[in-house]
Amino acid sequence: MKKRKVYRWLGALVVLAVLCLPAMGSSAEVNVALNKTVTLNGTMSGAAAGTLTDGVFRPRGTHWQSGTVWWNGTSSYAEIDLEGIYVINSMIAQADDNDAYLVQYHNIQTNTWETAWNVPNYDGYGSGMQTRPNPADDTERYMLSSSITTDALRFYATGGDNSYSVSEIQAYGSAVPLPGALWLFAPGLAALAGFRKKLAGARSR
Repeated sequence: MKKRKVYRWLGALVVLAVLCLPAMGSSAEVNVALNKTVTLNGTMSGAAAGTLTDGVFRPRGTHWQSGTVWWNGTSSYAEIDLEGIYVINSMIAQADDNDAYLVQYHNIQTNTWETAWNVPNYDGYGSGMQTRPNPADDTERYMLSSSITTDALRFYATGGDNSYSVSEIQAYGSAVPLPGALWLFAPGLAALAGFRKKLAGARSR
């Protein structure tokens, strides 16, 4: 994704800014994945990719192939482009009961994918589609062990009966205060720009 190329070089600045900025009255957390673009990678069937971020859960116990995105094997995955940089603290996922899944996040600093949440097998809670962390409450969130700063998420299956499905993925957080973050590092950016200008001048001689 083209936007990601821009986000990469800002990544280190943004992450440092989040760590260094004093507490700023943060806005209420929202589902930052809502209606964001989803790309299905590998062989995945069933519902449209966009249903994974439409904010709608299937009724508890719904058949795993009814109104869901489903697949076989653990190599396929769904990727959500958040279309911006966010600090995420909690998540919700609704998936087939007797399987385990994994949510990864894009580490902007290192341009790698890292674990955000190991979504557990919920076979003991009943068959079909079960919401994690609470099958009886689609609004209860799983709190991450630590906040993550990212611009994209991936959803994989990691094990179970080899027949997997997911119907909803939500991530709660807030947008990174990018203008404030960049202001902190403005002197460094200006120095870098000056250095590049000098280097370009030297090469043209």
